[in-house]
Amino acid sequence: MKKSLILVVLTVSAAVFAADLTMPQKKCNAEPAEVKAECKSCCKKGKSAEAKKYIGKEAAINAALTHAGLERAKVRDLQCELDRENGVMVYEVEFESGLYDYEYDIDAVTGKVLKSKKELD
Repeated sequence: MKKSLILVVLTVSAAVFAADLTMPQKKCNAEPAEVKAECKSCCKKGKSAEAKKYIGKEAAINAALTHAGLERAKVRDLQCELDRENGVMVYEVEFESGLYDYEYDIDAVTGKVLKSKKELD
């Protein structure tokens, strides 16, 4: 009985240890608010988050404001978050200025404007 129990414990321990070695390491270098989204997106595929270098929220906001031709002081309700759309990591930037609502998707790696939308409020 004791030998069977020891054998089961050793087998389970070895399986857990082997599974731990095959799990991707989560070493995220993203901004604290982005770590959760970044790890979900890249670690699922077995890649470490270190492999992806994102431009950061400030650069994404600046890209959207430049595209809109606006200064930061002229906008309100500014929001920016990292998200995955169609397999691509993007910063979703939203803000209001004057009578308009603006929505942007900025490529999280290149900073390129992927989508822009301007609507009358």
